[in-house]
Amino acid sequence: MSTQTLGALAPEQPDAHFGHLEDRLSRDFATVGAESVHDLVERERARFTGAPIQAFVPILVERAVRAVLAGRQPA
Repeated sequence: MSTQTLGALAPEQPDAHFGHLEDRLSRDFATVGAESVHDLVERERARFTGAPIQAFVPILVERAVRAVLAGRQPA
């Protein structure tokens, strides 16, 4: 039986995940604009630079950006 670490299970192309994430957020928060979404994603992503486990970074970034964008949306 072989064992794998989370790092080994993590996707090889994190930029693709963040591209899909930005597309999803841009659709969900269309009034914000794709450039603003990109800037927020990059800012949150930078917080996790050097984190020992990168597999969960896209999830954490999405949660943080959604929280910011939800606060900007009119009720």
